[in-house]
Amino acid sequence: MLRKLLSIVSLPVFFASLSFAQTPAFEDLQPLTAADIQAGVLVSDDLQAQKKWGVSYILNGTLTVNDEKILFNTPDGRIFELDMSRRKARKFNGQTVHLEAKAKQADDMSVLKVSGIEKYDPALHELTLPPYQAKRRRAEVVSDLDGTLTVNNIRWFQASVPAKDSFDWATASIKPELVKNVYFVKKPFAPEWIAAHSLLTFTFEKGGLTDANGNEASGLSLTIEAFLREGQSYGLVSGMKKKFGIVWMLTTWEDYAARTALYDTDSPRLIPYAVNFTHEQKAQMVREAVKLAAVNRDGEFYDTITNNCTNNLVLIMNHVLPENRRMKMWTIPYLVFNLRATMPVWVPAYLQKKGLLGEEMAPVTAANYQIPLP
Repeated sequence: MLRKLLSIVSLPVFFASLSFAQTPAFEDLQPLTAADIQAGVLVSDDLQAQKKWGVSYILNGTLTVNDEKILFNTPDGRIFELDMSRRKARKFNGQTVHLEAKAKQADDMSVLKVSGIEKYDPALHELTLPPYQAKRRRAEVVSDLDGTLTVNNIRWFQASVPAKDSFDWATASIKPELVKNVYFVKKPFAPEWIAAHSLLTFTFEKGGLTDANGNEASGLSLTIEAFLREGQSYGLVSGMKKKFGIVWMLTTWEDYAARTALYDTDSPRLIPYAVNFTHEQKAQMVREAVKLAAVNRDGEFYDTITNNCTNNLVLIMNHVLPENRRMKMWTIPYLVFNLRATMPVWVPAYLQKKGLLGEEMAPVTAANYQIPLP
C-alpha cells in the first residue's frame, strides 16, 4: 500500500521535474508509456533500492580488494572506492571488469555503489563511438597560481558575431577575486510551463577574464548539458535511460548570449536573476564552478531528473552556503527528489523565497544581447 501511495504521489513530481539541456519538443511527452513512467518515477523499486545514489556510471577498470576497501582503477587514472559485497568482489580481485554503478551526486563521486559487474570483454565493452559534437568540450584547469586560474577549452568566439556551426576555443585566465556579480539564468523552451534550461553566469571587473591574447570577456557561463555525440539528439525519455554522457561546459557570456539570441529559434531569450551572495561567496563560487567543470566525467550519465542542468547548479550554491541555508535535494530523504531544486521553472521562486535570488531581470534577446550583464 505504501509503495502504491508513494508512486501516485510521485507522478506529478516526475512530470514536474523535467529540465532540458537541449531544445525539447512537446512531442517528447506524448510517447511516454506506463513503463516509461515507472522507470522515471522517483520512488520506483530501483531508486528505493539505490536510495541516495543518484548519478549513474558505466566504466571499465581493474578491481582490487585490500584489507579495508574495494578499489577500482580506470585506465585514465581515476580511483574509486566500491560499495559492494566483499565476497562478490573477491571473485574479481585483480581482474579487469565492466561495471554499472551509481555515485551519490555530481560533487561526490569517490564511492560508487555497484549494481552490476562482469569480467571485461573487449568485444562487448570496448566500443568505437562517434566523436562528440563540436559545440561542447570539457574544461581543463592548467594551473591555479597567485589567485589566477588558467583554464583550457573555454568556448570564446573571436569574431563580432559567432558563426552558427563553427566554434572557437581559448585558454583563459580567471581571477575569482575580480568577480563582480553572479547570475542564475533561465532559458525557457516551449512548453514553458514545464521546460527550460539553466546556467550560471559570473561577471568580472576589468582583468578578471582574459584569453591568452589579452582579449577580455565580461562574463563566464557554466552550462551543464548532455554530452551528445555526432548523430545523437536529446530526448526526454532517453535522458533517463543512460543514453548521454554529461559535460560541464565553460563559455563566455558573450558567446552563449549571442548563440541563444541569434540561432536558438525555439528558445531565443535568457532570463537572469542576480544571486544574493557576499563577494567572498561569489569568488568561492567561481572556484567551485571551474573546479567541478574540469572533473573527468567519462562514464557518467546525464539524467533528466537527478543529474541535470539545474540541480547541479544548486549543488554549487550549497558549496558556499552555511549548512543551515543549503537547499535540500530530497523532499522525502532518499525517496522523492526535491523538484524545487531540480526544475528550472520552479527553482528561481524557490531560491527567491530563501533570499538567494533577486527579482527577474529584463530578458536578454536579439535586441540587447550585446549589452553586458551588470
